[in-house]
Amino acid sequence: MLDIVHDHLDKVLSLYTQGQFFAELKEAKDKYFSLTGKLDEDKDEFEPRMNSFNDWYVFQHRQKDGSKVIEEYIRNNVLDEELSQAFLNVNHSLFEFNRSSFRKQIVLKDILHDEKIVLKKDHPTISLMEGDVFTGRVIKYKSEYYLLKGVCILPQGVKSILKKQSKKVRKLNSFEDELNFLLHLEALKTKAMHYSHIDPTKIFIFS
Repeated sequence: MLDIVHDHLDKVLSLYTQGQFFAELKEAKDKYFSLTGKLDEDKDEFEPRMNSFNDWYVFQHRQKDGSKVIEEYIRNNVLDEELSQAFLNVNHSLFEFNRSSFRKQIVLKDILHDEKIVLKKDHPTISLMEGDVFTGRVIKYKSEYYLLKGVCILPQGVKSILKKQSKKVRKLNSFEDELNFLLHLEALKTKAMHYSHIDPTKIFIFS
């Protein structure tokens, strides 16, 4: 099933990143990197950050007419209702990689929404170590969970800070506040990379 999800996302990116959409893509990219911090293309983090940008561009960026790319794609293509709803309800959050269950499934803790998520049994291996905290997006399709490619791993030393701030954001009960928080975490990660000599706890500060 993950292949179906990725096939559609590849098609979305192919359709909405060229031709008449290229100018929109460029504006979106400028906006995203102004929010999350700029990275040189030769940095190891650049490819994961581009994956995060792609997910943001498809699922959360609003075009000039106010619609999201994924909404327009669904309107213009024949998708089954369950897949359409899965794409419209992608869970963008702060996660912790806990462990693999006794059934050999990957277990994630959704820190921001205080939930446990067990990925599909045959989900591809992900390049994370137990205890890693990261921002990313999970899609639920046919009662199974899948982690999308855009993952931003955050410093281990700030985990307690992130958990405390997540509780505050959760109480606001606002998708917009959640998105702003998650993108801000990416910006702080970028800053921590640029100032690697500084303790991350001095960078991940929230008012």
